[in-house]
Order: sequence, then structure tokens, then C-alpha cells
Amino acid sequence: MKTIKFMSLLACFLLLFGCGTAGGNDNNNSSGSNSGSNEEAPNEEPVDVGDQAVEDLTGYIVSVSDEGQTRILVTGQHPSSGGSGTSATMYTLEESTKVENSAGEPLEAADLMVGMKVTVWNSGIVAESFPAQSGAIKVVVDEGQDELEQKAIAKALEEVEDGYPWHVEEVTEQAEGLYKVTLKNLLDDSEPVDIEVEVKEG
Repeated sequence: MKTIKFMSLLACFLLLFGCGTAGGNDNNNSSGSNSGSNEEAPNEEPVDVGDQAVEDLTGYIVSVSDEGQTRILVTGQHPSSGGSGTSATMYTLEESTKVENSAGEPLEAADLMVGMKVTVWNSGIVAESFPAQSGAIKVVVDEGQDELEQKAIAKALEEVEDGYPWHVEEVTEQAEGLYKVTLKNLLDDSEPVDIEVEVKEG
């Protein structure tokens, strides 16, 4: 009788021990799976707007307007054209638009003037019109441009009809302070016009 009781107790003990071990394994497995599912995804780096900028056009500013927002009309060449074709784009400058010279020194939108040689970056989105319409992400003013050349172009553009996308084909110094500026109206097939202007420093 004692043997039967002992065997019954032993069987119960082994049964309880086995269940306890199995339960522990289940808890461990559950804990492992939960820890894997609760892992946080790595933080994504913020996108720099400058990284999205596309070099769009290099040329001269032929008009500047400031009616709430600064807008510049630039005529020149797209980098992809290899200088073989000309284009005109009206760029709108936002508060986020970066303006600087080619040495990396910051400028203001108010520093942009007619006759300046610039390179403009945009997002690659351009409204299909002529002149084209686009927002400017960055405008870089050519620091190497001679001040008198800029003034000569601005003065020559005053001699032609306003409101047209005039392309600056050539600027030559005839004598000290005397420049010949060749302009072409991109809206028609007319011949380029040569305009001589006198400019002074200061």
C-alpha cells in the first residue's frame, strides 16, 4: 500500500515538473518573438532640398520683377544642350531659394540685377510655355563677370522693346567704356541687333 502511494506521489511530481518546464519554454519563446516585433525601425535621414536641385539654365538675367515675389527672366543654354540651343525661363524665387555668388558667398534676391550672368537650379519641373515657367531652388551669380559687362547688357536692354525674351548673343568691348551688345529676340525669326553703349565704373 505504501508502495502504491509512493508511486502515485512520484508520478504527480514528475507530471507537475514536466508541465512547469514546458510552460517556461513557451514563455521564453513568446518573449523572444515579442522583442523582435517591438524593434524600432531606424530613423530616416531628412531630405535636403538642395539634393533635389537640378542645374537648369546658364545665361543672363534680362528682366527682374518684384510684385510680392521676385521673378527673373533668364535666357541662355541648358547644360544638356552643350551650348547648341537657347532657351528662356521665368523663375520665381521663394523664401527658401538660395542665392549666392560662384565663390559661395550668400546674396539676397534683391541683389539680382538685369545683365548679371547666372546659373539657375530648379526641381526639374517646368511649365511648358514660352518663356517657360519654373521655381528657382538656387541662383548662382557668376563672380567672374566684369561689372562693366553687366552694366552694358542692362543698358542695351533698355534700348529694345520691353517684355520680350532677348537673348544676349555676344558682348564685346570696342574701346574703354564702349561695348557692343548683340541681342536676339527669341520669339521671332528676326535678325540679331547690335547695340553700342557707353558705361562707366561706379
